[in-house]
Amino acid sequence: MSEKKGATVIDVALAAGVGASTVSRYVRGGQSVSAAVAARIEEAISRLGYEPNHLARGLRGGRTQTLGVLVPHVNNVFFGNAIRIIQVEAQRRGYTVMLLMHQEDARLQEEQLASLKRSRVDGIILVPAAETSADKVRRILEETPVIAFDRPLHSELDAITLDNRGAGQQATEHLLWHKHQQIVAVTAPYKLQPLQRRLKGHQEAMDAAGCNSETIVLHNPEQMGRELAATLRRKRSPATAILSLSYTLSIAILGSLRDHGIALGKVGFVGIDDLEFAQFVEPELTAVAQPTEQLAQLCVEQLMRRIEGNADRPVKTSLPGILKVRASCGCSLLKAGHGESHPRPNYGAF
Repeated sequence: MSEKKGATVIDVALAAGVGASTVSRYVRGGQSVSAAVAARIEEAISRLGYEPNHLARGLRGGRTQTLGVLVPHVNNVFFGNAIRIIQVEAQRRGYTVMLLMHQEDARLQEEQLASLKRSRVDGIILVPAAETSADKVRRILEETPVIAFDRPLHSELDAITLDNRGAGQQATEHLLWHKHQQIVAVTAPYKLQPLQRRLKGHQEAMDAAGCNSETIVLHNPEQMGRELAATLRRKRSPATAILSLSYTLSIAILGSLRDHGIALGKVGFVGIDDLEFAQFVEPELTAVAQPTEQLAQLCVEQLMRRIEGNADRPVKTSLPGILKVRASCGCSLLKAGHGESHPRPNYGAF
C-alpha cells in the first residue's frame, strides 16, 4: 500500500475502508459522501498518490471532467478573481479547467471555442467578445453546454451578470447626494452590453435629478484626457465629478488626470469595478464593486446543472453591485459606511 505509482480506485477503497463506488462518487464531486468518509478517502488518496484518470473515464462515459473558460484577458482584478473562484469550484466537483483568452477579438473567440469543442470539454463559461454572434457560437459548440458570464449573450442561453443598470444608477446617485449636478461619465467605444447598461443607469439617475448627462468616449487616452480636462476646466458649468464605467477606464482616467495636472482630490470620482490598489491612491477610490465570488459560484453551479441535464429554461441572474465608500467621492474616510452625513469637500479652482 505504500507504493505511490499506479494506485487504483480499488486501492483507495481498501485503504479507506469503503466501496470502490463510494470513492468514484467522491472523486466526481458527489454530495452524498459524509464528511467522515470523505476525510478517510482524502487521506488514502494523498498517501497512495492516486490520480483520477478523468480523460479515460470521460472517453468511456462521455465526460472528460473538464470545463472550458474563455475570457477576454486576465489583466484586471475582476476576471482574475473570477477565474480563481471558478477553478476552486470546479476542482471541488472533480473537474479541471482549461483557460483560454480571445482578446476581445470575435474571430479569435471562434477559434478558441472550436478548440474547446475538439478538446471535448463538458461545458463552457464564456465572457463574450463585443458583437458576438450567438448563432455562430451555438453552431460551433453544437450541444456543448455554455453559459454567458459577465455579459449576456442570447435569450436562449444562461447568463450570470452584475446588475449593470443598477450599478450605473447607484454610482450616479451617490455623486448626486454629494450635490454634484455636472457629472461626466467616461465609457469605451466597444458595443458591450455591460457598458451600455451602466451608461443607461447613469443617464436615468441624472434625468430623475433634473440634470443633464454628459459622456466622453475613450477612443485613445490622449484624446480622452484632453476632453476630460476641458470638461473639468471650462468656465461655464464645469463638471465637478467623474463616473468611470469600468476597471480599464478608471486606470486611463487616473493617468489622464495626472498628465493634465488635475488632482484627484479636486474632483469627485466613482468607478464601477473596484481596483486592487483603490486604497493606496490619495484620496482612496470609491467604487461599485462586483460580487465576484457569488457570481462565479452561481456560474459554475448553473453550468453543472446544464451538464447533468437538470436545467430546463434559460436562467438569467443579475446581482447588485456593492458600493465601496471611500474618499474620492467626497465622503470622509473616518465616517464612511457609518450612515453619517458626509460634508461635500471644497472643489475649488485647479
